[in-house]
Order: sequence, then C-alpha cells, then structure tokens
Amino acid sequence: MKIELYDYIMLKVKELDDHSIPYTQEMIMDVYNRLLNNPCSLDEKRQIVDDIILKAIRNNEEKKLNEMAKIGEYSNFEKIKEVINIIIHSPLAPYITIYGGTVPYLITGKTPMRVIDDIDMVATVEDMPKIREIIKNHPDLFKVVLDSKDYTDDYGIELKINDIDVTIFTHEYTPEGRIVRNFTEDIVTNSIKVQTILFYGIFDDETTIEINMGDTTVRLECPEYVYIQKTIAKREKDKEDIKILSEIMDEDKLNDIKRKSNKPKVLVSDLIRLDKNLSQIKQNKISM
Repeated sequence: MKIELYDYIMLKVKELDDHSIPYTQEMIMDVYNRLLNNPCSLDEKRQIVDDIILKAIRNNEEKKLNEMAKIGEYSNFEKIKEVINIIIHSPLAPYITIYGGTVPYLITGKTPMRVIDDIDMVATVEDMPKIREIIKNHPDLFKVVLDSKDYTDDYGIELKINDIDVTIFTHEYTPEGRIVRNFTEDIVTNSIKVQTILFYGIFDDETTIEINMGDTTVRLECPEYVYIQKTIAKREKDKEDIKILSEIMDEDKLNDIKRKSNKPKVLVSDLIRLDKNLSQIKQNKISM
C-alpha cells in the first residue's frame, strides 16, 4: 500500500502544476505520512488525495477572486445575502444569531473587498433539537453536510444552502460567562477537531444586536465582539473586515467587553476520528 499510495499522490500532484500552485516535497510527505496513519482503505485514501488536490485548486481560484475583489471587479456578497434572506425568512430565524465576516457588511451595506465563502451562525444548545427538526422538515431549503451530534457532543451542524456553506455552532450561558463550541474538519485524518471555550463575563444581551434587513430583522453579534474575535484570529481574510468594523465600533463598548471577557479559557480541545471517509460522509449527506 505504501508504494501505491505514494505513487498516486505524486500522480495527482501534477495537476497542481497545471494551475501554477506551489508545493514542496515536505508538503507531499506530510500528507503521505498522515494518510499512512489513517486506517481507511487504499481506495478511500485515494479519494482523500483527490479531495485535497481539488481543495487546493479551489483555494487557488478563490485567491484570484479575492485579488479581483480588492479592486472592485468581483463580489459574491449578493449571493451571500440571498442565503441570509432565506434563513431569516425561515422557521430557523428565532433561534440563530449571525456572526463573523458577514457582520460588518450587513451593518454598513458596503461591498466586501474579499470573497465571503461561508456564513457562520450560533444557537443555544437547548435550541438545537428544534433546529434539527426544522432542518429535517425542510429538506428543500437545508442540506445537511455534517452533524457533529452524530459523532460526539453537540458542537453544531454544517449545512449547504444554495451551494453556500452555512454552519450553526453552539453556545450556552453560565454564571461565569459564555461557553462557545465549534468544530473544524480534517479530511486527511477523517476527523473533526472540536473545541469548547469559555469567555468570562460575556452574556447575550451585551453582545447581540438587531438590524433591519428588507422587511424583517436579523440578529447579529455586535461589531465590537466580532472585532475582538477577528483580532485574536489574525487571519489574512480578517484584515479587510477589521477595517470596516473599526469604522462602526463603539470604543467604550469595545473596552468594556475586553475588560469583562479577560482571557478566554479552552475547556475542551479534542480530535474525533470518524469511522468512515469524511468526504464520502459529506457527499452522501448532501445527496440524501
């Protein structure tokens, strides 16, 4: 299997050359060694390699679109807003709060100078059974991609709505503050990484706002709280969002949230290995 796997990786890597995507032998060996430790079959490992190459190509295309967005020659934000409109006019609306990269542009109406590739939302753990029931009863609107509850505690659910990725993460409020749960995927190891973080002194009424969007209202995390999250993350895509957030923040509120929240505490950080190929799980979910 070792030789066959390595040869297949080297064969697929040639596709990156066609797109002028850089890679190194170190990157190749990292994928190879991680796949060796993956207990799935050779065919499943080949599928994972295919997915990795496809993701690299898509990321490269998105990078080009981001360059166009910076000079105002491209935007996908109208499609993002269409999906948000679907959500806020659906039975999900009372249970979700939108956060992340869409927030500054929903508030200001400005066109993002970058590609917005997904929509992040949060809901209470207590409301998730209702949310899952709504999703189940509206398969025409919501396509389940991955549900963390199928494999571990409730860290949320990933959806596809009109080909846009939408994730609902979970949270709850305790006397100490806000506990946030989230998950990320690793197709190489067929696993999801889960995290539970306590934000001391943070409570719902301090960090959420409502804005008008067309004929209804939408609940968002406030720009001050989103600003704090993005300055902690320090990702390239956050830079443009931070500029817009800086223009609409209340400095007193920002400082108050910073003072109350202090240093977040990671309560759980774990890697949950799945019993089947992650890419196949997601594909099967979407096609159901």
